[in-house]
Amino acid sequence: MEVSDQKLELNGQDLLQTVTSLTGLPEELIRGELDQIVAVAGQDSQNLTLDQLRAVLVSYLESMEADLMAEDQTGLPESFENEL
Repeated sequence: MEVSDQKLELNGQDLLQTVTSLTGLPEELIRGELDQIVAVAGQDSQNLTLDQLRAVLVSYLESMEADLMAEDQTGLPESFENEL
């Protein structure tokens, strides 16, 4: 499916399902992770827009990067360090 040539106006559950399918990864794992990421960000998955999903995923990736950088420096994940 060539997405770049199509004008997709997907929102909400249709958007999440399309993104899940396009990853090529096991859908049950990806969809669960996407649902959790969207929920933690405080977004409504029923009315989620593409711009909102982009913002949510950028924030998620930035937090993952911060955790990895902290882990690289200390040998422990940042979330674990906070418990020490």
